[in-house]
Amino acid sequence: MKRILFAASMLLLALTQSALAETRIGIYYQINANDPAAVVAALDKYRNSTTGKESSASVTLSQMLANGSNPATHSLSVSYASSADMDAARALNRGSKDWAKLQAAMSEAATQVSQTMFRSTNITAGSNEVITSANPVNRFILMNVEDPASYAAAWTKMMSSRKSNLPSNIFQTMGNGTAATTHGVSITANNMAEMTALFEENQSNPAWAEFLRSVKDIRTVEDDSFVIQIKSWGG
Repeated sequence: MKRILFAASMLLLALTQSALAETRIGIYYQINANDPAAVVAALDKYRNSTTGKESSASVTLSQMLANGSNPATHSLSVSYASSADMDAARALNRGSKDWAKLQAAMSEAATQVSQTMFRSTNITAGSNEVITSANPVNRFILMNVEDPASYAAAWTKMMSSRKSNLPSNIFQTMGNGTAATTHGVSITANNMAEMTALFEENQSNPAWAEFLRSVKDIRTVEDDSFVIQIKSWGG
């Protein structure tokens, strides 16, 4: 019991102090691409430009596989090692002709549907080393969590019981506009076959049922989507 209480306390500390720590931060854009090839070409051109080569941003373009009634066809995840790193990248782009050309090309090739700032909580499970595919699949579950510490404790306990080593993490969301989301969970697999196998494993795991019962009154799922990564740029 003491170990469980200690673990819960550490999770609470990680969540409440994540705003103070220099953790990975970024913006997740959902877009409706009328010319996906042009989106890739625009990002390629920028990353090969003088400004793009200096940028420390890590960019991942993904195609939506399933996202309900959301009209977005693709997503762009732009992340930085820290908030200071984000500030430096934005200062680099300010006044840059390379950046202006990218913005002009993107406005012709796609329409923005939404944008959300995200920040790592450093609460993870599994290993990124098991992802070997150049085009892995991600599931993003966005939630409104009323008791983050209790949710994290329940999630970590459940994840420790599973056989799968697929990577997963809890992240914080901010700048959502009118969307009622505070946190999200990301799950990565090499392909949909692995993702489906994980779903089936959860259904037969008593710890999964216990987890759902324990969080049903403290979190509400607001959005659920599957994407497949197309191309990444940067670290």
